[in-house]
Amino acid sequence: MFITFVLQALVHRKQRLLLALAALSVAAMLATVLFAINGTVERRIRDEFRGYGANIVVTPGTGTTLPLTVAEAAEKLGAEAAPWLITSGSINNETVAVAGFFPAKAASMTGYWHVQGTRDIGSGDCMVGELLAIQFSLKPGSLVPLANAPCIVKGIVSTGGAEDREILVPFEIAARLSGLTDAASVIALRAPGETIDPTSQALAKAFPNADVRTVRAVADTESAVVIRIRAALFLLTLLILGITTLCVTSNFSEAVMERAKEVGIMKALGAAETKIAALFLSESAALALLASLIGYGIGVLAAAAIGRSIFGVFHPEANWLVFAGVVGVMLMVSTLATGIAASRIWAIQPARILRGE
Repeated sequence: MFITFVLQALVHRKQRLLLALAALSVAAMLATVLFAINGTVERRIRDEFRGYGANIVVTPGTGTTLPLTVAEAAEKLGAEAAPWLITSGSINNETVAVAGFFPAKAASMTGYWHVQGTRDIGSGDCMVGELLAIQFSLKPGSLVPLANAPCIVKGIVSTGGAEDREILVPFEIAARLSGLTDAASVIALRAPGETIDPTSQALAKAFPNADVRTVRAVADTESAVVIRIRAALFLLTLLILGITTLCVTSNFSEAVMERAKEVGIMKALGAAETKIAALFLSESAALALLASLIGYGIGVLAAAAIGRSIFGVFHPEANWLVFAGVVGVMLMVSTLATGIAASRIWAIQPARILRGE
């Protein structure tokens, strides 16, 4: 009987319930967009910031080199590590700076480099800084007569930094030219935002002869951007849910007043106020579930479109945790809104209703 009452109410009150369904569907769609973006925004932002370089730099505290075990220890702590070995070489009896690195490890931290050609180098290949290339008239495909390590130029790099005056070679080539083994001049690290300080402290404690410095310009900016975006998404979600709650409350308040005669008759026949209120709550719960399905489907596509416009690459993903969150929020909103409206049931007097007042 209870289910029959609910279904009949949904059938005979189409116009008003469609308005409530539309409001809840829009809220569900926006909630889906916000939840989906919030779930990936930190990862996407950190991926974007990774291209701006390291957020921790380790240099020798004493001496001129560091053991490569520093990089190994950093990787065990969850950080990305890119060792660099700076040495010297000569071209036509002129001394030049040579920087050895691991291209695969440095790639994620050198996204800001401007490269003419390719940065994929192997044994016998090299990259040349823009200023050095101008000095020696080098271009991609040129042979660099580097003493004891001639190489073919694969790319011309421009960074606005020291790299513009260096020859960049695979790490093992720089190690052979310098005569050093298992050593680096500097190690660039990229730690996840929440582990920057713990990683720095752990490395400083494990390697007291090393100078471990956090690049605050990168780390602090990254953290600030993540915090601000999360706060903005949270406040926007609250605003949307608040407006939806008011809309549904108004809708169901009018529904209670329109059905005051029915409510009065049911109370006169002995129906408890809580049972009558449960009818309205069941109606709104059914609307909330349907709205969640509609809003989630549209919201996933909208989140993908927004993500693509912001990050360039963003694919729609069916996330059951997001869906469960949307359903939970919609049920909460509908229950709160209907509960406020249903409070009027207690004020309806059966005697006055039966007298036609």
